Amino acid sequence: MTLTPEQDLINVRDGRDISPFDLYSVDQLSLTDLGVIFEIARKFREYKTYKFNLSKGNTQINCFFENSTRTLASFDLAAKHLSMDTTSVWWSSSVKKWESYLDTAQTLDAYNSKIIVVRSTQAWVAQMLSRHTGASILNAGDGWHEHPTQWLLDILTILDHCESEDLKWKTVTIVGDIMHSRVFGSLVRLLKQLSATVRVACPMTLWPEKVEQFGVEMYSDVEKALTWVDIVYALRMQEERWATGFIPSLREYSKMYGISKKRLSLAAKDAILLHPGPVIRDIDIHSALSAVDDQSHILKQVENGLAIRKTLIWLFTERMDGKTKTFTRK
Repeated sequence: MTLTPEQDLINVRDGRDISPFDLYSVDQLSLTDLGVIFEIARKFREYKTYKFNLSKGNTQINCFFENSTRTLASFDLAAKHLSMDTTSVWWSSSVKKWESYLDTAQTLDAYNSKIIVVRSTQAWVAQMLSRHTGASILNAGDGWHEHPTQWLLDILTILDHCESEDLKWKTVTIVGDIMHSRVFGSLVRLLKQLSATVRVACPMTLWPEKVEQFGVEMYSDVEKALTWVDIVYALRMQEERWATGFIPSLREYSKMYGISKKRLSLAAKDAILLHPGPVIRDIDIHSALSAVDDQSHILKQVENGLAIRKTLIWLFTERMDGKTKTFTRK
């Protein structure tokens, strides 16, 4: 008997749920939760753009108080691939009229949506809102703090490349503006949890205070940091967060820290290149390295991002353990 895609996904899920009812931080997920998420995401990836009926009848609101392209598009497509209704609300509406984040979220929650995806310029907004909404809150990036779905898709990409369940004996070098990056804050914690060795290469002016507490190896010489590593992860220079005030110029930064073919060749022969996007050509990554080079897994990150977000949306809209979210509306 041939299984339908829906039956195939349900069999893979095998009645399992993840612990939280919202996702605003890397710290909410256990290694068991990660195993469930990655297993289901790989199955979703097999079916690519197939339209499932797994969450039909539910609504998702994308509430973005900050500009976005990839994250918004993937969350919206993920919900639609699950047959959900979606709508998007931008920062230029109620918040620009001086309404608080909380009042905006509670207004949207009154529409009885199942998911509210929140992106904000301030840290901790998603966590705060999760305490006051019946809808599940998914953090799509909060200030310089965290970006949970980004690190999930990054880790999935890395684990698939390494063909392993952990990153023991693997070395990851993160290059770029770590001070202003919410991707770095989430990613590095899980890399360490999975036993990876993590190197960081950036100008000393972009080293955050107490960054050594993450257990990373700090380098100001990018060539040394790239030598024989397994994963090279380039970060964008966050101009909108005034990062250029910490460097002499973007041209100088590109010369000293931009990932070129020559620099990438210092890594292990089968090393891969990752970037959270959007890539600033000839600043973060030199133009000689295209997104479709064999070593570049940037587009695989994009594909995995859709699969990860489908997984989370399905897990949060259709719980199988019978539990419901409790919250206090104030």
